[in-house]
Amino acid sequence: MDAAAWQLAKEIIAEALKRQASERPAFVRARCSDPQLASEITALLTNYTNESDFLNQPPPLDDLDGDSDDLEPGTRVGPYVIIDTIGRGGMGQVFLGSDPRLRRKVALKCVLRSLAGSGERRLRILHEARAAARVTHPNVATIHDVVEHDGAAFIVMEYVEGESLSARMRRERLPIERVIDIGRQLASALGAAHARGVVHRDLKPANIHVGPDGTVKVLDFGVANAGRSIGTVGTSMSTGRTVAQPATRTPQPGTPPYMSPEQLLGRPVDERSDLYSLGVVLFEMATGRRPFRETEPEDLILAVTRGAPRADAEDKAVPRALADVIAKALEPDCNARFQSAVEFGTALNALQRRGDRPEPLRRLAARVAVGMVTVPIVLGSVGFIATSGFNLTFGRTGDFGKEPFLMYFIWGQRALLPSVFDMTAAVVVVLGGQFALRVIELVGPIGRLMKRLRSAGRTLAARVGLDRPAGLAQALTALAVVALGAMVAYHADLMRAWGSFINTAPARNMLPLRPDNLERLWYRGELDLLILAFGFGLFRAIRLQRRQRTNDGTAPIALLAAVIAIMFLLNEFPYRILVNRDTERVEYGGVRCQIIGESADEFLIFCPQTDPPRNRTIRRDDAKLRRLGIIEPAYAGVTVSHQDP
Repeated sequence: MDAAAWQLAKEIIAEALKRQASERPAFVRARCSDPQLASEITALLTNYTNESDFLNQPPPLDDLDGDSDDLEPGTRVGPYVIIDTIGRGGMGQVFLGSDPRLRRKVALKCVLRSLAGSGERRLRILHEARAAARVTHPNVATIHDVVEHDGAAFIVMEYVEGESLSARMRRERLPIERVIDIGRQLASALGAAHARGVVHRDLKPANIHVGPDGTVKVLDFGVANAGRSIGTVGTSMSTGRTVAQPATRTPQPGTPPYMSPEQLLGRPVDERSDLYSLGVVLFEMATGRRPFRETEPEDLILAVTRGAPRADAEDKAVPRALADVIAKALEPDCNARFQSAVEFGTALNALQRRGDRPEPLRRLAARVAVGMVTVPIVLGSVGFIATSGFNLTFGRTGDFGKEPFLMYFIWGQRALLPSVFDMTAAVVVVLGGQFALRVIELVGPIGRLMKRLRSAGRTLAARVGLDRPAGLAQALTALAVVALGAMVAYHADLMRAWGSFINTAPARNMLPLRPDNLERLWYRGELDLLILAFGFGLFRAIRLQRRQRTNDGTAPIALLAAVIAIMFLLNEFPYRILVNRDTERVEYGGVRCQIIGESADEFLIFCPQTDPPRNRTIRRDDAKLRRLGIIEPAYAGVTVSHQDP
């Protein structure tokens, strides 16, 4: 069936499935002028009618599934020793075993419960296992052996550490780079299997294992078809190789949402069916959902014949180039798909090379240009904030509050440099502590204890929702509010001091601003650390949200950003009051004062040892003014002896 015929067949099948089974043959003959095509479509519909629920029916347990009694630990199955039961699935029970000869762990799957009267099926299992055992590839779980125990047949496979891809996707959304990398590994595994004439037929996230080092392994090659209907040898349409195919339209192995259209309809399949399944897996990794929401066989067949949606239409974050590759893999017409796993892998390799390619010069230049514009804006804004705080506290208005335009950038630089130094020192300390911990972990018992603690920490974090952007942002916001509240309470006197109008405030309010009070420096250092810590937490929450490609947590993330912004303002607004507040000391009528502002012909002076109001405007040539040439903090003249009663 060529592409045009398949397109017509899809339309006819979709309409026919809406009618009663008895009406379908006549409808097909009326719609299709090609007798051969009409006969093939009618056969497909008849097969679907006769096996309407075959997609959901598990294989008969009496015949092939390993639904035998549990094997107790220590039981010998051939040369292997059972350690534990791993689980039970559609293929039967799975046991963790040990091979004492080679001192390695293995997985044993009971694929045939009883060998009595099952000569053909036993040969089928051996044939499938032998074919799959020939597949040697880093991304394929190796089949080691086939053994019999108490009348049951077991396939012995490589035991793979890690977790299934389905578990990984439930836990987090994968970055696009990781999606492409996993797709490459899967295409490479399928290519090795297809080269040996082995078609998987049940590729899905549950049959894909992700190791601790990120290596992906495909499980159950050959096992998915072991013990099923006896097949004949069909010819692979894309390579000319011979591949074992089912000769009759009996229930096929596989999981409906990941099946190709031809597999769903009970038609013979070749390696291109596996490539369709890989396209479904890639779609799910990239978008977080399968291309078809339908689960009922009739609805699923109807949806598949209409074609899958594009991945970038489901999620705008999916790159167009990747969506093109997925769309080609999900073509309903197998002749329009990738014709081999090698071709599929080449397309994915091209995507990865594009991602690894150095950044184009123009994009780099654009980022540099943005940085050159952003840095002055940030410096000028911080300088304006610090100067505004200084003007408000000291009562500088009009011409006295004006600064040369360049001074805003200078004040911004002076305000930010100490914070950058504090944060850099904190990062160095943290990195040094991490290095020390790694060294300590080299001690056996301590290392094991640390691993258990980290594992318990990850488990606890997952239970309380810290693996979700919303949960993480909410927890960080709560901690930030508590930390900020505690800091405000501890530094209440200092904050009251820099928040007062010194022209009229009681002298006792200004005592915390004296040069000998180092609390003002601790205040800024503590805020620097809080901004660093919660800023890093904000970055993690945003990164987690992007990785999971979800809008979950947007409001808590915005709230956390607002709390951090408040911390920043509390740090930079009083900078010129707490740190850089040196002014010229003068005497005016014998009273100690400080010049805190000037215009063309006037000075604004602050006399801390006088009663309010303490600010005075005088002319530059005032006879009472005596300039001493001394530069000192504006609050140096505030003493205990002069405070209010």
